[in-house]
Amino acid sequence: MRSDKPDAAEEARGEAGVLSRLPSLVFGFLVWIMHFVAIYAATAVACVLGLGAADARARSTFVTTLVIVTVAASAVVVLHALKTHRRRDEAPNRRFLRGITMGHDAIATVGILYQLFPILMVPLCQ
Repeated sequence: MRSDKPDAAEEARGEAGVLSRLPSLVFGFLVWIMHFVAIYAATAVACVLGLGAADARARSTFVTTLVIVTVAASAVVVLHALKTHRRRDEAPNRRFLRGITMGHDAIATVGILYQLFPILMVPLCQ
């Protein structure tokens, strides 16, 4: 007679499956965190190295670089969302996880692009 409880092997496979999908679920948030730290660390280091006293061309080059990095980070997250959308798993839990992953990626993309406002509006090193 079969019990309704899964055996130890089935439980281990289920837990491993959840852990193997975790990086995909939080991918957008990880990119957002890395982008946030990179942008503010680069700005802090640039200010310590004298970007505030540099000419306007150097400051605009630095801001342009930050904008390019921001657009690249958001593009990476959007590509991840598109790759996730193209997967066609018909199991209900897989569809649910696909939707959650795409939602997380959308939130992270908005967060990354929102960082363009302080990059473009706040004066550097003041």
